[in-house]
Amino acid sequence: MAVAAVPNYMGCDFTDAPPGHRFGLYFDAWDQHWKIPDTEKREALKRVTTLNDTTRTLLGGLRNRQGALAGSLGDSVWRLPAAQSTAPFMTGLGNEHPLENGFSFLNPYGLPYLPGSGVKGVVRRAAEELALRFYDDTGGWDIVSLWWLFGFEPNSVYLTGPSDKMPPAQREEAQRWQDAYRNPETRDAVPRDRLEALIEAALNGEQQRRYREQPFLLLDELMGNQKWRDELRNRGALMFWDVIPEPAGGKLAVDIMTPHYGHYYQGNSTPHDSGQPNPILFLTVPPGSRFEFFVQCDPAALPASLKGSWQTLLEAAFLHAFDWLGFGAKTAVGYGAMHRDLDAEQQRRAEMAQQVRQAAKAALTLEQRAIHELQGWLDEDRGAKRKEPGGRLANRLNELLKEGLSWPAAEREDLAKLAEAIYGYLDWSSGKKKQERKAKIQQLREGATS
Repeated sequence: MAVAAVPNYMGCDFTDAPPGHRFGLYFDAWDQHWKIPDTEKREALKRVTTLNDTTRTLLGGLRNRQGALAGSLGDSVWRLPAAQSTAPFMTGLGNEHPLENGFSFLNPYGLPYLPGSGVKGVVRRAAEELALRFYDDTGGWDIVSLWWLFGFEPNSVYLTGPSDKMPPAQREEAQRWQDAYRNPETRDAVPRDRLEALIEAALNGEQQRRYREQPFLLLDELMGNQKWRDELRNRGALMFWDVIPEPAGGKLAVDIMTPHYGHYYQGNSTPHDSGQPNPILFLTVPPGSRFEFFVQCDPAALPASLKGSWQTLLEAAFLHAFDWLGFGAKTAVGYGAMHRDLDAEQQRRAEMAQQVRQAAKAALTLEQRAIHELQGWLDEDRGAKRKEPGGRLANRLNELLKEGLSWPAAEREDLAKLAEAIYGYLDWSSGKKKQERKAKIQQLREGATS
């Protein structure tokens, strides 16, 4: 029987623990000799994959907490509420684990997650490709806007260029990136005001004076001056939050890779097709899982022309990353691919709007709720083109005209205006009882003391 490497007093049933805890401290795959038999590896991983009810509640609570925090921060947080994976997702394969391949779990919760730093790296790469015009549509990106939002990186390959120490393929790719940076179209796309603001914010003394009159000279000279690149300090305005996926089917998955050239990789012999495959099992988040991205920005740190456009730029970079890059590990072989789920996004917005309406309704006084309900009935009747002189709308109004005599002045006035609108809709603003209704409304405005 396989057990976990924990003291006996802790027991052996860890089914209620989150997957990260069962994958780590409570990994129950050891035999009596404290070895993991090959036949036990798959079953041990399968036991990790299930998300029990407690874990699902925890996961939902964390996702809701992120959403609530983003809502409290308003426009300073950009949100992509519905991305769906189209391939298995994994991250943290390099973490140590008895089965060779690790996985990233968010402690202390034991839930799978994509670190915000990993999101930032992918989206920055997407923004660089757009800014350097590798594609027809730049999404509005330029190289200086990239530095404002992500920070200036002095060792970017498009600035340092190729090195003799690089392998030929890598050297060729580095040259391609630097040629793209040197392209006059890349330079012409840079807004002058953003470049001038960067010079004022990130340089000082001689450097600032040098480029104040010729700001675009900075773009050229950064390539040949490592010292000046190191002195250019600019912290990016974006902060990427950790992403907590919602696994499809409420569980993780087990995947397998079978390298056939282990003898070559380990330096034992030359590569050949008769090598013995070595199956390696690892955890993934299955396709169809949902991801929600949050990016916080400090607009005060941006030049004026970027304060209103950073969200549009960010959206373009994310969509480019979805189409061409992917998130997490092994993206070169198709893992981590995602797409934007517009239907789920629309549903999410509707849910958020409903939550806002419910919160606003919960904050109303009893008098305000009654007025709100009556207004809703009027809107429904108007939409249905329904006029019922003896219906619920007219009857409820008559009740409130009596109850409202003791209401505060502001609520009495709101009800009086609504009564006039209802009488007008029901064509009761004329006829024999016109004066009687006007008197009721006037009495309501004056209150019970009249």
